[in-house]
Amino acid sequence: MLEKILSPENLNTAYAKVAQNKGSYGVDGMTADKLMQFLERNGEELRKTILTGNYTPQPVRAVKIPKSSGKFRTLGIPTAIDRFIQRAIVQVLTPIYEKIFSEHSFGFRPERSIEDAVKKSLQHLNNGYEWAVDLDLEKFFDSVCREKLLQILIRDIHDKRVLKLINAYINSDVIDNGRRIHTNAGLPQDGPLSPLLANIMLNELDNELTRRSEIFVRYADDMIIFCRNEASARNALKHITPYIEKCLSLRINAEKTFISHAENIKFLGYGFFLTPEGYKIKIHPESISKFKERAISLAKHHETEKLQQYFTAWITHYRLADLDSFLHDCSQWLSFSQKTQDFLSRLRTKQFTQI
Repeated sequence: MLEKILSPENLNTAYAKVAQNKGSYGVDGMTADKLMQFLERNGEELRKTILTGNYTPQPVRAVKIPKSSGKFRTLGIPTAIDRFIQRAIVQVLTPIYEKIFSEHSFGFRPERSIEDAVKKSLQHLNNGYEWAVDLDLEKFFDSVCREKLLQILIRDIHDKRVLKLINAYINSDVIDNGRRIHTNAGLPQDGPLSPLLANIMLNELDNELTRRSEIFVRYADDMIIFCRNEASARNALKHITPYIEKCLSLRINAEKTFISHAENIKFLGYGFFLTPEGYKIKIHPESISKFKERAISLAKHHETEKLQQYFTAWITHYRLADLDSFLHDCSQWLSFSQKTQDFLSRLRTKQFTQI
């Protein structure tokens, strides 16, 4: 398997992907546009070092991203070289795991998206599963049990060299404000390998829920279990909790795990509402509230370009909802420059090419 990962064709594809995605620099300061220059001089030596099992990944660079709660989410940014190697690993492992991943999983998978997850959720609601367990795994990426993850990987990866390399990435140190830190649990959150490893870990939960005949939708570590009534939802949560905590060594966040009726669900920023024709999709009120706060701040400071970029990203994400109504409402509470008014007009008339 390692030879396949390090084949010229696979490495060329990995390089193209890293160069396209660009991304921030790691602890060595090398940006993605400098990677080709490095590989031209050192590529063959790098390949030999990996083949002989002597390669050691560099630490990841800690970057703190503010959350709406006032807390921070810490990203671990690998070097461009390690992103390149991780991408090569992912390209070989993905076809193997796609064959065994659950049909109920939608996050970070080929030809699956947030939209697919939301549409499937809507389908379950309209099939009568109107109660939901909104399951929150406490600090999932920070608390993954590495020993358990490796036990799962060993079942499907039989090349010990590949397992050793993945294990090295899982156990990468972190450089935070100049301090080198070693952690004993969790996955770095910003490398190409992390989303795949997260899905491999959580596929165990998918399989257990399927074995119990539960109806669910998962996008990465965001999960909804759909039930026909409140009692069934409470029962589902009660019985899956011991499996999550004992078998997967993960924790359920009791403060953020809810049992709710369909019209109170918030999933991937979306909500749902009942009409005479059945449930339909809307933008969740909490999402709109956060949008308003950010948009008003940008407009107040006359940051027109950033405001348009924010609208673009936001509308691309929420295009399943009634955007025309949303954009009309925006004009009631937000004062725009003429340039932004024209931009919104194009959005409302479907002239914006990204929609």
